[in-house]
Amino acid sequence: MNTAVIIISKILEVTHWVGCAFMVALTIVFASGNTSFAHYLSDVTTSSNDVELYGFGISTADGGAIPIGALVLFFITGIFVMAIMAMVFRYIYLIFKTAEGKTKYSEGATPFQQPIVNMTRKIGIFCIAVPIIEFITLIITQIMIVTAGGAYETLETNVQFGMVLFGLVILCLSRFFAYGIELQKDTEGLV
Repeated sequence: MNTAVIIISKILEVTHWVGCAFMVALTIVFASGNTSFAHYLSDVTTSSNDVELYGFGISTADGGAIPIGALVLFFITGIFVMAIMAMVFRYIYLIFKTAEGKTKYSEGATPFQQPIVNMTRKIGIFCIAVPIIEFITLIITQIMIVTAGGAYETLETNVQFGMVLFGLVILCLSRFFAYGIELQKDTEGLV
């Protein structure tokens, strides 16, 4: 079971880093000003008139294409979200390897180690950061809609905050691991 989680988490980490690089490339293409290529990609990437990533979505109410400025903002947000999620999967991988005692962070072959507590805490913080970044993008998009009008008036955005709850659960879990470290130290002191 641990081997499967280790393999899957590493695959997902690499996939998210590739996705992050893809988002950087799309941001450069769309922000470069090469309108013919950007319009072609816009038609290809938004053929269903909406784009979504980890609960953050941009769509048009009238079925038209999403404006290029909104797509650039979406891709910039995608860079941050993909990088954060790549780090989440990296820490999941490191937690399992550290618990086996196979990393430079290891303090033995036990899940009750301070590095694991720190990595678990970072996963919780990252999970909370994703919807916060998406919410900031939502606000910026809403400002674009209000100030620009015209091409943006049919633009709709949404953010799902389920990752905040997940992040809070992970933060609580990190606290339990910290308590497990204290108990392990106490029992070692008795023996």
